[in-house]
Amino acid sequence: MNIIKVLGIAAGVAAAGLTGLAITNSGNVAETSADGKDESLKTRRYQVDLKTFVEETERLILTLTTYGQNWRIISADVAENSATVKAEVPVVFFTDDLEISAKKEADKEEITVDVRSASRVGKSDLGENRRHILQILKALDAKFAK
Repeated sequence: MNIIKVLGIAAGVAAAGLTGLAITNSGNVAETSADGKDESLKTRRYQVDLKTFVEETERLILTLTTYGQNWRIISADVAENSATVKAEVPVVFFTDDLEISAKKEADKEEITVDVRSASRVGKSDLGENRRHILQILKALDAKFAK
């Protein structure tokens, strides 16, 4: 078998593999939810005040990397009963947007945290946004879960 034929077969297999990944990981957004089927992407609850949560989350984000590139804080806002931290996650040549939302209900001593990660370009992220969420949730769970 000549080298051109081998390279052609390899390219076909690679293209089929990427197509299969795109089909199984359709979309370019991932997010947590309270009623989702994926247990690892469930909404989190932590017993911490909003201001402390935002300060510690900002510190955590600055320690995280993807493919050797550091995550960056875009903004952090704390209101009376809610907070949002936005970050950029570099992925090779692209940048994904990550948003962490926390809410405090008046009658509870805990905050509810949801995370959303979205690619800026493309139709499929090949599971990258889900990996971002799992990475930040692991760090948040280590810091705040009891």
